Formats: sequence, C-alpha cells, structure tokens
Amino acid sequence: MLELLSPTGALGLVALGMGGYYSCRRYIDGCRVKVIVADAKTSVVVRQTTDEGMVTLRDVLYAECPSLTDPRRAFMVPTPYLATGLLQTIYATMRIRLCDRNSDVSYERNMLIMKDGATVSLDWCPSVEGKGPIALLLSGVGGSSQEHHIRAMAKSLVTKFKDSGFRVVVVNHRGTARTPITSPRPYDSGFTDDLRAIVHHVRTANPDSKLIGIGFSMGANVLTKYIGEEAASCTLSCAVAVCCPFDIKVSSDAINQSNLLNNYVFQPAVMRTLMRAIKRAEHLTADPTWALDMTRINGAKRLWELEEELMVKISGYKNLAEYYERSGCVAYVDDISIPFLAINSLDDRITPPQGIPIAKFTVNPSIALALVPHGGHLGFLTGLPPRIWFIKPIEQFVQAIIR
Repeated sequence: MLELLSPTGALGLVALGMGGYYSCRRYIDGCRVKVIVADAKTSVVVRQTTDEGMVTLRDVLYAECPSLTDPRRAFMVPTPYLATGLLQTIYATMRIRLCDRNSDVSYERNMLIMKDGATVSLDWCPSVEGKGPIALLLSGVGGSSQEHHIRAMAKSLVTKFKDSGFRVVVVNHRGTARTPITSPRPYDSGFTDDLRAIVHHVRTANPDSKLIGIGFSMGANVLTKYIGEEAASCTLSCAVAVCCPFDIKVSSDAINQSNLLNNYVFQPAVMRTLMRAIKRAEHLTADPTWALDMTRINGAKRLWELEEELMVKISGYKNLAEYYERSGCVAYVDDISIPFLAINSLDDRITPPQGIPIAKFTVNPSIALALVPHGGHLGFLTGLPPRIWFIKPIEQFVQAIIR
C-alpha cells in the first residue's frame, strides 16, 4: 500500500504508526504495579528451608509473585472501555450479581451464634469438611457471598489448589445474605468481635489447617484491624486486603461527596441493603440506653446519617469523628506481625489513596503494599472480556506463603 502513496504520505503513515506505538507503550508503562515493602535487611522471614535458607516477605514478592514485581508482567492494564477508576467502579457495581463460568460456585452454609445472640452465616466452598488450608473471605459493607468478585475469588482458589484440599469460607456479616437477624446490634466498619469469634470457631474445628484472611473494602478494614489487634497472637498464616480504606474518615468524606458515582451508584446500592436489614430487625427491641431516633434512621438517605444515628450511639462514641477514628485500621497497621499484602488502586473514589499509610509499609517488616494506577473500587478489570486482575497476585502470594 505504501507504494501507492507519495513519499510524504508514506512518511506520514509511518510517523502516525510510530506515534501510536509509543503512546501505547507510555500508557502501558503507566499501568505498572508499584510494590512498597521493607528492605531486604529488615523484611520478615516467612520460611526457612535447607535448600532456600531464610526466605523473607520481600523475597517472596520478588521471586514468587511475578504479577506484582516482574518487570515484564507487573501491569494492570484496564479493559479498553473501562480505562478510568470511575468506569471500573460503576461496571463492577453493576455486575455485582453476575454469575459466569468464572464464578459459578455452590456453598454449604452453617450458622454461628455470637455471644450477644447475633447470627452470622458462613458459606463454605466446596464444603465444610476437609483438611486443607482455609481462606476466610470478608466482603464490603452490604456485601455477601453472592457478589461476583467473592464468588470468582472462591472458585479460583479452590480450583487452583484443589490437590491440597483448599477450602474457602465466606463470612456473611450480620443481616446479610439472608442471615437471620437475632440481635439489634448491627455490624460496622470497625467491629471485630464477630471475626474474632469466627476465627476461633474455624481454628478449633480445623486445628491442623492453615488459615488465610482475604478482605475487600470494609471487610478489608475489619480484617486488618483484627490482625493488628491480635498482633503476635494472630493465628492466621497470612492475609490480603483489597481496597482497604485504612482511614475511615478519608473514605467517608469521599463516599459522601455529591457526584455521579455516589448519588446514583454506590450510595443507593449500599443504603438499599442496609435499610432492608434495618426493616428486618424491627421485631427486635433495641437497648433503650442507645436512645436511637428511629425516625431519623428510617429517613436516612446517606451512609453518614446512619453511622451518626446508629453506629455512634450503639458503640458509645461521642460523635462521628470518634467513630471514624476508632473504627479505622490505620492505627493498627504497625502491630501486624503476619505476612500481609494490601492491594489498592490510585484512582479509587471510594477508598482514596490519601487514606493509605504508605510510610508504614516501609517500616513494618511484615507488610507490603501493591499500588495499581487504574483499578477503581473493587474493579481491577483487565482484558477482553473483562476479568478480575487481583485474583492472580492473591493466588501467587497465598501459594508462596503457605506452601
């Protein structure tokens, strides 16, 4: 074709092609994953063998997690029509109930009664019985075992590690996933009592199994806070937090801004779920010392209104500011003592990067942070058709730690 063009036209096409190539390369380079972890001298030892010697968390990330650190593979290139965090978040939210060949799992459910009489449900995949490693999955606010990314993560783990008898148990928070509501006290962003009881229950029933924690959004905050509270007593082998807010005040400010995402996608979806749970709890009598204004609760339109009238009063905090401060996991990151990986997106409008305590990841030898330029909130969609990118690095990290 070039021979039919004038020399000037041919040069123009060549220049256009080269320009497109280099623009594409620049875009892909801008999608590179950045890992922040303590240096080689201080990084925690995760295993020691005769052949390998001492293997640190840093060694694991750079030798066994290529999707995070390999210069040729450590990219999260968004699906072409989902190139921004806003589009990623909206698309992920709209397909939250999608069930495809990557997420078609069946659960076996059992119930657990908390000390205050509340009920939580545990959805096991493929079954409760077994002897292999167990991953505990925690969803975000209003979420459950039925969300697409939860089911996709569960299926991928049990399929990839089938030979080891790997099991997944999804923790359904109080009032979610059709779990009976038997206590007037709801869950909240910093409530770790239920998770503590669940870990104890699973550990007691499976004393020889390695336990892994994987949390998403608010579930990531609860998981991270719990691990920090437990410190050296934590019985989990490792943990992963995806889109963890860390600083609840920063996340709340972002969520309560008036914009397209919050007004028409995120807030309505979350509030519908929470208000359904409140409606289902009407048969229960609230503690009169809480002094709840039910008119305000039932008329709430934004998440902060529920938090101020419900979470603050139930937890005994003075105000919303204290609730945010005490509920966030940021104050507990320093005390984490198990191998821990956080995966966050720099264009996440729900849990913005301003809330991430980046400096702490260079100091605590047990923790690492993977920052992705374009992933939105619980999106991380790449390829055609879109697939969830974070599943692969989580698999690699878990496999390296528990092998």
